[in-house]
Amino acid sequence: MKTGPFLFLISLTALFSCNMNQRENIQNSIPALDEVSGVWVSADTADMEPSIRNFRGTALLNRDMTSVSWFVSAPYSGGYHTGILKIGGHTPKASMFRWLPHQAIRKGAMDGWKLFSTVKMVPDTDAILWQVNIVNDSSVARELDLTLDLIGFISKYGGDWQWWYPYPKLDGATTIRDEEVENVRKHLGSELNYSQEKVVELIDGKPTPTDKVARWPSDREILASEKYRAELDGQKVLIFDSETDAVSGFSLVQAPDTWEVKRSGATASWKKTMAPGESFTISYLLSYGDDPAKIREQLAGWTDRFDSLYSGVSVIWEERWKAIFEPGNQVISGCFPVLETEDRLAKKVYYEGPLTMLYLINTNLPQHEKVFLTGGPRWGASITFFWDITEWATLWAVTDPVMMKEHLSAWILIDPSSFYGKDNFGGNGVGNGYSANYWALFQMIRAYVTISRDFNFLDEVINGKTVLDHLESYAMNWKNLSPYGKPGFEEESYKLADFGDDEWNLLECVPTYKHIVPSFNAGYIWMMREVAAFYDHSGESEKAGALRAEADAMIDRLLALYAGDGVWYSLYPEGRRIEVRHCLDFMFLGRYIPGDIPAGIKQEMIDFLYRELMTDHWMRAQSLLDVAAENSDRPDHGPLGAYDGWPAGTMDALARLGYPDRALDFYHAIEPVTYEGIWSQAHELWGENRYEKNARVRIAQRGWHNRESSGGISISQVMLKDFFGFYPDVEGNPITAKGPAQFSGKLYHVLYGGQYYTLMADHGKIKMRKEP
Repeated sequence: MKTGPFLFLISLTALFSCNMNQRENIQNSIPALDEVSGVWVSADTADMEPSIRNFRGTALLNRDMTSVSWFVSAPYSGGYHTGILKIGGHTPKASMFRWLPHQAIRKGAMDGWKLFSTVKMVPDTDAILWQVNIVNDSSVARELDLTLDLIGFISKYGGDWQWWYPYPKLDGATTIRDEEVENVRKHLGSELNYSQEKVVELIDGKPTPTDKVARWPSDREILASEKYRAELDGQKVLIFDSETDAVSGFSLVQAPDTWEVKRSGATASWKKTMAPGESFTISYLLSYGDDPAKIREQLAGWTDRFDSLYSGVSVIWEERWKAIFEPGNQVISGCFPVLETEDRLAKKVYYEGPLTMLYLINTNLPQHEKVFLTGGPRWGASITFFWDITEWATLWAVTDPVMMKEHLSAWILIDPSSFYGKDNFGGNGVGNGYSANYWALFQMIRAYVTISRDFNFLDEVINGKTVLDHLESYAMNWKNLSPYGKPGFEEESYKLADFGDDEWNLLECVPTYKHIVPSFNAGYIWMMREVAAFYDHSGESEKAGALRAEADAMIDRLLALYAGDGVWYSLYPEGRRIEVRHCLDFMFLGRYIPGDIPAGIKQEMIDFLYRELMTDHWMRAQSLLDVAAENSDRPDHGPLGAYDGWPAGTMDALARLGYPDRALDFYHAIEPVTYEGIWSQAHELWGENRYEKNARVRIAQRGWHNRESSGGISISQVMLKDFFGFYPDVEGNPITAKGPAQFSGKLYHVLYGGQYYTLMADHGKIKMRKEP
């Protein structure tokens, strides 16, 4: 009986049905943006206000109902704020905030008036949109006496930008970071403009107390600044900067009753009798540039179609959000792996990573077509830190290998002993020489090569050396740092990297963490072994053997720094040993040399982690029992919080040390931390229980922190690397670890060697299947 074609048709139908079901599963696994955005948070518990972005600029909301500060969209940046709204001469304040990637929302109330305001930036466009709704929440008709300041305190700056980018003040351009703008923000609507507190300034990259008494300008002074000139054009006001080519302009959709034009802007006023429950909405926008005619034209067009422009912002964000999970998309060269799992907590935590990545994309800086900024809005408008982005190097190699190779080729040209990153505006290295730089660059290059399988990249010549030669020089840099053999350093214990006497090259705020520290010495051991693997791959076994011997010899010297109790010493000159109880040593030793740590020490390290660092929903970077804890209180590296990359590093170390289920427990525990939105520079432990395990957690502002930061994307990498075991080695083994016994799920669209794969985790067992 001839049944071949019939069976073939059945097979094709089954295959088509299977593919359709899989595609449906993939699409259903991607949450809507609203699901991964922040929830409503109370203004009296939030330390950091929400931000807004549009792939080219950013700004930070204030605690009134309309203004934003720290606006920056290179080459433009703004000073002070964009103007407050008043009712009857008084400034209503926000009582609730909600962050979403496409907009930030405020709710507030004052004297029987209820307010709801939304602000958003138009993607890829030099425009900010506002919509403010005021409701008469009383039982009687009342007159609404409303004023709105529109302040265009914006300038244009070229040249090299630092982490502390330039911005305008009353006396002109500055890069100084003191508390002047922050004091303006804290006192919006108040006539108070001085304090007896001493000013702390950022001097040479370090917060430095001064003898200055804090003073800041009132809104009246800001609007009267001689630096600007404003002119009225119908329902538009244009503001011209006298020191630069910058021009900004506001346009109101609802015409005010009166205008009062000032220097850096204008005040619009309305008077309106409103019945009980009646609402009044104000819609307006800001544009900026250096061409007055273009600004006028844009303001006119955007005002006429304000509603469609306003609603279209969320549509664009939803489209790009969905696109980054699709192979062949136009946003990134790979795609962000799609997680399918019944584990609700793990899913919520995982999807904050791709949202953070998308939010920090900037496509308007001249050095690259696209960059992942490290943070903002107050800092780093054009900067990528090597340390932050290397924390998710494995995931970056999967999501955007084309971009990664292009950036790495440029970064190899930057001296890691002098700069911690790149200014993507001016094009040069930026900052100081972090001790992490050599390891950071090495890890990214290794991730790119082992995941893309582009071993030809190692043979490319950049700055007179092959990439492999650069890797070896990074790995052997510890010899340049070691004091061994110099007078007073004859003991073998000094045959390790000494990172110097300046703690700002390491953890910045921890004064004892310097000189010879265990963490990055473990990193150098790992680097030498990985270079050895590359030499083995290229057939140079003699070089490989020599590097492994160097690494193995270094292990004993490193383990001699063990202080007991799960913690480690920093080794100073003259044989001084300072005990440091910090997560960085736990993370680096656990991640990079787990097989070299004796079982007893390993167990004591785990005990230390859970006894002194872990809290119910976050962790401490530094133990409260550390000798320098009282002098290290910064939320990212001190005892009352942690940099958002540290939980990921801790989970990774737990998994490498053989405890993936404990890593999963930690993953679940941090889910409430996502309620404010995407990952930040640090989350702090706060409130009356901040010294206890049940400390409350929030995004930190104190310590001059970023509202959002890329390091937390590494928490999504934990899912890929530690729960699905994907950490390719040089030899070509993509799955190099077991997952947690308590987890199951699928990870679709994992790009490896130019092909997409689906990873399947089933209670610790991992399988990998090529996608059609």
